[in-house]
This record gives sequence, C-alpha cells and structure tokens, in this order.
Amino acid sequence: MRERNGIANAFISRGEAFLIIFLYGLYHAVCKNVQWQHFLQFRLFYNAFALRPALTSLDPTSPLLHNNYMKSKGFHPTEIIFSTTTACNLHCEHCFINRTPRRLEIADAVRLIESCVESGGQPGPDGTPLPLIDRIGFSGGEPFLYIDFLIEVTKAAISNDLMFDQIMTNGDWWRDEAELCEKLQTLYDAGYDGKIGLSWDSYHGQTDDRMETFISTVLEIFGEDSINIQRVEDVGEDSPSLQPASGLPLPPLTGGSAPRNAPCFSENIPVYTLPRTYPNDDPRAWQSRRWFREDYCQGPGNILYVHADGNIAPCCGFANENPALFIGTIHDSFEEIMQKATSNPMIKICYEEGLSHYRRHGLKKCLRSQKKKLPGTTGDICTLCDFVCKLK
Repeated sequence: MRERNGIANAFISRGEAFLIIFLYGLYHAVCKNVQWQHFLQFRLFYNAFALRPALTSLDPTSPLLHNNYMKSKGFHPTEIIFSTTTACNLHCEHCFINRTPRRLEIADAVRLIESCVESGGQPGPDGTPLPLIDRIGFSGGEPFLYIDFLIEVTKAAISNDLMFDQIMTNGDWWRDEAELCEKLQTLYDAGYDGKIGLSWDSYHGQTDDRMETFISTVLEIFGEDSINIQRVEDVGEDSPSLQPASGLPLPPLTGGSAPRNAPCFSENIPVYTLPRTYPNDDPRAWQSRRWFREDYCQGPGNILYVHADGNIAPCCGFANENPALFIGTIHDSFEEIMQKATSNPMIKICYEEGLSHYRRHGLKKCLRSQKKKLPGTTGDICTLCDFVCKLK
C-alpha cells in the first residue's frame, strides 16, 4: 500500500521514507565522520516534513500527531483555559486580575468547546488545518467559587473527548471541611481527572493547617499525583515563607518549568517556584542584567485564554489583559477566532517574528520616532509584551 507523503506529491511508502533518511544519516555519520547530532537533525526533518504529515493526512483527528506537527513558530492553540470568574476570597499583592465582578456563562463555554472540536483539523483561514484543541483548564479569580461552571464544563469536555490540564486554586475558599469534601467529591464524580494546582506562598497568606487539610482531602478524593504547588518569589530575594505541614510528602522547594508542561510525579507533590512578575509601568520590571530568552511565546502561549468577561487572549501571561492581544470573544466560532488571530499584529510579533527581534528592529524604530526609549532591561517576556501592547 503506497501513500502520498505530501512533498512534491511523490508516491513512496513510509518504510521507504524511513530507510532513505536512515541510510543518508548513517552515511554522513560513519563515512563522512560527521557527528551523530547531524543524523538526529535528519530525523527531525523526517518527523516534521515526511512521515508526520502523511500520518496526519491519514488521521486528521489525532491530536497527538496533528499537534506535534503544528508545534513550531506560529500560533497553534491546543488548550482552552477558562477564567471562570473574577470573584476571589483573597486579595493578593501580586495579582493582576481585574476585581470587577464578572463570570462566564456555562452555555457559552460549552458552545465554544463544541465549536473547537467540530472545526479542529478543518481548513483554516490560510488553508492549513486548524489546530486541534485537546484539553481544558480552569483559572480565575477563584474557580471553586463558581463550582457549577467547573462541573458542567467538565461534563462537556468529557462528552467531547477532551482531556484536562489543571484547576488553579488558592485552596482556601471553603468554610468548613464538609463544604470542602462536598465540592471536591462532586467535581470528581463529574469526571474531572486533571491536576489541582495550588497557589501557596506568603503572598496568599494561607495558614498551614488549612492547606494541610486541603491537600489531604484532594489526595484522598482524587488520588496521588493529583496536586502540585506553585509559589511566587521575588527574584534576587529570599523565597517567601512556605512551611508545609509535616507528614505531607513534599519535596524541597526548587524551581521548575511551567506545570502545564511538567511530567507526572508518582510519589511526591511537585513544588514550582515561579519568579514574581511586574507590569511594564513598575520600575522593578526593568532591572534585569540580561534580556529574556526568546521562545516565540511557546511557554505561556498557544492557548485560548477566555477571560471572565468573555474576551479571548492567546496566552496565560499577565499581559493577556491588554485589548491589543484579544483575538475574539467566547461568542465567536473557533474559525472566527483563528481568523482574527491571523490578522492580529501582536500575534505576528509574539509568535512569528519574536519579541526579541521586534525589540531590536520594529520597536527600536517606533521608539526613536516618538523620541522614547525602553525603561531598562527585562528578563520577563510578558513585561516587554505588556510594554508593546500599551504602546500600540
């Protein structure tokens, strides 16, 4: 059985394609005395341009194949994060959330999920397949203050064969243990099997006893590997106090990558130490010794972040409150959202050109024409994004 491989419309089998690439790489590695890393580069070429497009064309509904192929420079969202409500029981110093009372409508969220599932893999505005949304996450505000949303959207995600990322919570929203157990059990019974992300540090001001109760209850209901802890610290300063209750299997406090990209842990509760971030109008944001490392916003980005007012941003970084980053609303179809993303200048800057390149070229020219200059150096890509958004 022969299949079209998508390059020059040549008909070869996948086995033949693999053999060609393997022998070519082996020849260079052995006969030409080229390091094996060159061979690995050819394997990457094979994955990106030969075998993977063929597999995707065979099964365009496979999120694993499709999304791996799509992961490159450019905006290719694979997750929806619903900021369920702006309501919160805490008032944290470092929080950027607008506290104006707002919350999403359940029916609107379900319609968006259905639109993403129906349109995923279909030809988009530029003719290439639309990304496949494969998971859902929840943020806030405090999501557990809107438990009905969590339950109904969880059910909708399951009915559409979507997975879960995590629910970010301060873990301190419950009046008593009866309410804590009831809400967590109801969510578990609805089918939620993603992570519980606990924001716990000195900024939030929770007590050790309540956090011990929250963590223990989560582990009892959802099982091991169901929770991670995220703490914020000031860069260059001692870490904020965090004294977990004894008896909980918490590892030492060490830094980590963004939890949505973290591997599963089988025993200990992972703790992620994240640097405190500052908006561009805060002088502390511009005191870094070096610029951030460019990642084309692949770290905080490639998601549909649905704010509690219904506006949709392309990332979960704090700059996503800027209207310049909005790519639609919860009432738009997935195709309309991607169409607006295609024409949004900030999407091109962040996901295609790169903010580092734009800083050295387009932004430099813009600031010169306005007789302005950057306030300093920032190691936070979101700070520069915030600066650019407010300049537009």
